[in-house]
Amino acid sequence: MALAAATSIAADATEAIIPHRALWPDPVASPAAFDRASRAEILAFAHELAESDALTEAALNARLTTDAVDMPSIERTRHKLWKLLTDNYAIASRSCVAAEPFCPDSPDPEYLRREAIVFSSTRIPSRYQPWLADAARFQRSYLDELLLLAAVMPHRNSEIAIFNDNEMPGWDLPDREFLLTFDDGPTRPAGDEALEAGNTDRTLAALRDNHINAAFFAIGEPFAARLRDSSSEAMQTLYSGMCVGSHGWVHESHATSPRWKESIASSSKLIHDTLPEAYAPAFRPPYGQRPPDSGTYLKAQGVKLILWNIDSHDWDDSLKIAEVEQRTMSLMLLWRRGIVLFHDYFPRAQKVVPRLVAWLAQDGVTWADCHGINWSHRGP
Repeated sequence: MALAAATSIAADATEAIIPHRALWPDPVASPAAFDRASRAEILAFAHELAESDALTEAALNARLTTDAVDMPSIERTRHKLWKLLTDNYAIASRSCVAAEPFCPDSPDPEYLRREAIVFSSTRIPSRYQPWLADAARFQRSYLDELLLLAAVMPHRNSEIAIFNDNEMPGWDLPDREFLLTFDDGPTRPAGDEALEAGNTDRTLAALRDNHINAAFFAIGEPFAARLRDSSSEAMQTLYSGMCVGSHGWVHESHATSPRWKESIASSSKLIHDTLPEAYAPAFRPPYGQRPPDSGTYLKAQGVKLILWNIDSHDWDDSLKIAEVEQRTMSLMLLWRRGIVLFHDYFPRAQKVVPRLVAWLAQDGVTWADCHGINWSHRGP
C-alpha cells in the first residue's frame, strides 16, 4: 500500500513551521478564553493574507516556488478566506467585554481587513508580543500551504475548493463543532510484523476512552486483507460505534486513475456488506484529488465526497506528537469549526486526540457525532 498523505501536494512546500502554544499567555479554559485566542489567531492570519493581496503573479511564483500560478484560483481562494475570517471574527467578538484584547472597535465588516493590515506587536499588550512573533511565522507558512494548493488548482485539485454541492469541506458545521476523521486504515492488527500494525486498533481505543466517535475512510485492499484474516464479526467489533466510508481500493490519485469508479464502487460495497451498521455512504479521495466531473457519478451512487478544512499534518514523520497537537490547536482556533484530517495508519493521532479533548473540555467545543452527519448527497 502506498503511504498516506505524506506524499500529498502539501508536502511540496517547505518544512512545516509549528506554532508554540505555550507562548500564548492566557489559559484557554472557557468559551470566552477560546474566543480571545481565536480572535488573535484570526488577526494574525488575516494580517498575512492582507499582505499577500499585494503580491504579483511573479512574486507568488517566487514565494511559493512553483512554475506557474493560476491567479483566478488564487483570487477565489483569497475571497473565500476573507469571508470565513470576517464571519469567524464577528462570532468570536460576541464575548468581548470593555478593553479586552483583540476586540473590534466597529461592527463594520471591513474592520477586520483594516485592522489586520496594521496588526503588529506594537499594537497589542506586551505580554502577547512573544506569541505574535511566533504566530506570524506559523500563519504565513500556513497561508503559503493554502496558496500553493490554490496556485495549481484546478490542474491538480485538492481540498482547497469544491466542484459541486455534493462535496463537504467542513465549513458548514456549527461554530465550535469539529468532526474527527481518520484515513488510510485499517492497519494490520497488533502483533503483526508490519511497522504500522495495531495503529487502527489503538486509535479506536483512544476514541472510545474519550467517549467520542469519528469517521474512518478505509482503503479497500487492506480492509479486505484484514477481513480475510479475521471475520465480519471481528471487523464489526473493531469499528463498533464509528462511521466508515471509502478511501478507494488503493491509495492513489482518483483524478488520474482510469479505474476511479471501480475503486469507489468496490471499496464502498465491501465496507457496506461487512459493516452494515457503521457504513457511511461517503468517499474521501486520496490527497483530495478527484475528477472535476465526479459529482454526477457519486450522486447517482448515493455517495457524498468528504474533504477537510483542518489538516493536522500527523502524516509528517518530521513532526513530534506535541507539534501535531499545537498545529491542530491553532487551526481549530482560527477556523472555529470543521473536519479535522487525521490518519489511523500513523501513530500520532492516538496521543493527540486525547490531548485535544482535555484541552478543549471547558471551551464549549463539541465533537460531532458521526452518526448525526447527513451523508446523503445535497442538492436535487
